[in-house]
Amino acid sequence: MSNSLTDTVQHDDKALCAYFDAPLRELSRRVVRVWFNHERLDEALSKTLQPRLQYDLIYAIDTDGRQISSNVYKDSIDPGAYGQDLSQRPYSVPTAVLNNAAFRGVFVCDAYVSQVTERPCVTVLYGITSGPATLGFIAADIDLSRLPDAL
Repeated sequence: MSNSLTDTVQHDDKALCAYFDAPLRELSRRVVRVWFNHERLDEALSKTLQPRLQYDLIYAIDTDGRQISSNVYKDSIDPGAYGQDLSQRPYSVPTAVLNNAAFRGVFVCDAYVSQVTERPCVTVLYGITSGPATLGFIAADIDLSRLPDAL
């Protein structure tokens, strides 16, 4: 990944957070109710048809970095990814950082090349909480070429 691409994404981090905050907050309100039911969680994620959230892939992970949903694409669901450990991926964020009580809202990971699309992308994470407890995160992989020009 070129340094200029990574620098651009890091520079625009606040803009990305602001842009994706509202749609991910709305989604988080729906998924928190079904967080511990794999099938219903997949269903809730698959109904994410918000034009503003232009993702290639969306999924849920627990606080240990284990995927607790299927890979959900715009027009399909792949249950084969359920249960995989994402905590050691080179683009992952240490769960200690994300589990910090001060973390709320959107977090944008460093840019990387997606294993799914083989294109440069970023993962936008949104913390799912119940009271003071963090349950996990919604993760949306977004192709960098499809980010809105306004960012």
